[in-house]
Amino acid sequence: MGGSARWRLASALVVVLLLGGCGGETKQVALPPPASPTPSPVAPLTVKEAKGRYLATMAAYDIARDELAEAEKAGRPWRTVRERAGAVVDANVACADELRAVRWPAAAQAPMAALLTEHDVALRQWRLAAGAADAAELRRAIRAAAAHDGIRQAAKVRAALGLPSLRAT
Repeated sequence: MGGSARWRLASALVVVLLLGGCGGETKQVALPPPASPTPSPVAPLTVKEAKGRYLATMAAYDIARDELAEAEKAGRPWRTVRERAGAVVDANVACADELRAVRWPAAAQAPMAALLTEHDVALRQWRLAAGAADAAELRRAIRAAAAHDGIRQAAKVRAALGLPSLRAT
């Protein structure tokens, strides 16, 4: 074998050994993660499931608003009422987050979207009430929030879920 042929053979052997992992140092190569399966869409709740979920989700928000109204009616100091407004903010946020996390039955989806829009508008006013600097500012913010109580939208959600309508108190 001539020098040139030996050189080519030796070069080829080195390449084969390097590619085969026998060249001394090994190099770790990160492989791409396995493709995750496409998540299947979550099925909407059944109407029966949705009824219970809706009532349970709304309960804390309704209670917080009732407690604020009772504090006002009882003539509690405005700072106490302002604290109750802060509780309404917390309850509103938790309620809206929970309502958004659910895939509602088809008949309830549009009225639920409208109810959540009212929650968002009311939330801005409840936050103003919770941060009010005086009694007059607190009253204005509470009136503005009450104007977005979502009662009409809630009535449509309740109807879509086959729940009894709310009675005016």
